[in-house]
Parts: sequence; structure tokens; C-alpha cells
Amino acid sequence: MLKKKPIEEIKTESARKSIITQHEKFGKTISVNGCFGSSNLGQITGFAAREIVKRIPGTFMRCPIALFPEVEGPSQVLLYDDFNVTIDGCKARCLKKTLEKAGLKVHLSYALDEDFGLEKKPGPDYDEKAVAVVAERIVRDIEKLKETMMVKM
Repeated sequence: MLKKKPIEEIKTESARKSIITQHEKFGKTISVNGCFGSSNLGQITGFAAREIVKRIPGTFMRCPIALFPEVEGPSQVLLYDDFNVTIDGCKARCLKKTLEKAGLKVHLSYALDEDFGLEKKPGPDYDEKAVAVVAERIVRDIEKLKETMMVKM
């Protein structure tokens, strides 16, 4: 389980700057990450995450691969995000499990086969329309999450 370090103890300057500037600008930050696996569904997860961060201020794609083994800069930025959204291609939910193993709470989690009824196929071929459908639903869910969290503050 990873521990969030005080910002001044983070050795990687770019990580410190990201944490400080993004929180100053947006208050709260949300990581939105896709597994970007090799199947058609894995590819959809990454492209949907890109669409989501383009549309919602304060959302960012991070590098969850940096959690194991810990790469201090990227892992610390991810630890400082206030909310985490995972988009896995399949019901194995590898990305969600990775974040939870590192000690992060996952606020919204999706598996494209289970939650969207999409069929997993080998290879990178994917449907652009599926990317749009996935992104649109998750955008709506993140907006609801933000509203709920603002009420609690």
C-alpha cells in the first residue's frame, strides 16, 4: 500500500508542480484511467478516457502502471487525486484491482463487457461509436459524482 507523501518531500519536481497547480486551479481532481488493453475493449477504455478528460475540467489521465513498482513522481500525483474512475475492458477489472491494491479508493468503476454489454475480441479493432457511448455515460456519472461530493463539503 502506497502512502501519500507531503508535497515538499516529493523528489520529482514535475509531480510537485502538477499536484499544486492542478489543485489550485480546480480544487479537487479526478483521475480517469482506462486499462488500454490489447483487445478491442481495452482499446475503447483508453480512447474513452481521453474523451472524458477533454470534456470535464479537473479530470486527468494518470499513469497507474507507475504504482507497481512505485515510481515516485507519477504515483504521488495519482495518490493526490481526490476521486478515481477506472474503465476496464473486461470483468477481470485489472485496473480497478491495481488501484485498490495500492490503497486508493475507486469511486466509479466500469467493465465494458459487464456494464455496457460489449463483446471482447482479440486485436485493436474497435467501434468509434462505442467510444462515444462509453464516454457519454461516464461523463454523466462523473458530473453526478461531482455534484454529490460538493454537497458533502
